[in-house]
Amino acid sequence: MKNNRRNPHQRLIMISLDAVGARDIPYLCTLPNFKRLWERAAKCAHVQSVYPSITYPAHVSIVTGKKPVHHGVVNNTCLQPKRPDPDWMWQRKFVKGTTLYDEALKKGWKVASLLWPVTAKSRVTYNLPEVFANRPWQNQIMVSALNGSASYELILNHKFGHLRDGVRQPALDNFVHASALYTINRYNPDMMMIHFTDVDTNRHIYGVYHDKITDALNRHDKRLGELMDALETTGDMDKTTVVILGDHYQLQTERVVYLNYLLKQEGFLKSQGDVITDYTYISKNCDGCTYIYENPKNKPTREDFEKLTNLLEKCKNDSIYGIDRIFTGKEAGELGADDTCVYLIEAKAPVFYLDACHTLTEPVSQMKKGKMRGTHGYLPDKPGYETFFMAFGYGIKEGVEIPSMHLYDEGPTLAKIIGVTLPDPDGKCLTEILTI
Repeated sequence: MKNNRRNPHQRLIMISLDAVGARDIPYLCTLPNFKRLWERAAKCAHVQSVYPSITYPAHVSIVTGKKPVHHGVVNNTCLQPKRPDPDWMWQRKFVKGTTLYDEALKKGWKVASLLWPVTAKSRVTYNLPEVFANRPWQNQIMVSALNGSASYELILNHKFGHLRDGVRQPALDNFVHASALYTINRYNPDMMMIHFTDVDTNRHIYGVYHDKITDALNRHDKRLGELMDALETTGDMDKTTVVILGDHYQLQTERVVYLNYLLKQEGFLKSQGDVITDYTYISKNCDGCTYIYENPKNKPTREDFEKLTNLLEKCKNDSIYGIDRIFTGKEAGELGADDTCVYLIEAKAPVFYLDACHTLTEPVSQMKKGKMRGTHGYLPDKPGYETFFMAFGYGIKEGVEIPSMHLYDEGPTLAKIIGVTLPDPDGKCLTEILTI
């Protein structure tokens, strides 16, 4: 169904290609749609992500202009020691302060969100949130309906649900893409946020440099072409800004370390299997790094703290633990991560961290759960670990290329384009790419 308008209205279209990085740009520029858009866009091929460089903190930084320590989403998942599969930070309630979409809604704009992280139970007009059925008694349709726009979701499931196969790719992105095309043609929202995870999923499964990644990038190029065609049918392109961006990259992995096993051996926590029943200190992973938290209900003594500190310093000199750097809570906050942690431990790739406590370490090839041949979460200033940003259309200078930027610069820049303000941002408005 085509939705033409006699008078063009301003639109902001944000397309996130999860785990697509600077190193993908040369190949993407051989593909017809991405090449055409990249050449006309204002762009940056070296965008430094946030710390920890994982999906939920990154996507909230994009729409707030703030580091995770300031917007509150400091991890993908919640600290729930007694749950082997903790809940993710799905809901808008986890975000401190306002967002781009909140400010757009205040202007009377209609906003659509398709699997954009941390938008569940928000006021987004057409909302298909990224949220999982994480309890035995739940099913995906019920959970999505309780967290998003139920009538809108029912329409999408009725029309395109046959395309989906859980969270498997490319089926999930095929469902999101079909839903996005329908939403553009049926509702023509003023602001749209679309989250594609094809590349991220395949990098986790197959590694960073696999033929499956090339296939996923090819699919993204086809999706971008079809999205642009759909947008152009609406007749609003003179007032439309299109933004295509990444959130982080990934690094190749070989081995996982479970620091909770170490903490258990040292008497800092107790468990039944991989369910932690009590703790003084606990490791809470972000893949390429891990927080160490103290139990707020069972405060450690000074002797406990000194024992932990000495233990970690000793482990840093033993390669089996995969420790690159150890940050205090204050230092973690200065880097943008959670300043309420006791320590933040940065892994030395190709090591990454998980939370189980059945063993200290194992090669990725032998993992039975959580196997990832590529992952993220590392310090964002690692060489070759950058992501990308491109924008074109209304308010954007054509063809301008900036050498480097931070992920949280995107929020203030997009706010300027749509005429809203994000208070106290950590990022700066990239005025050099704007005509406004």
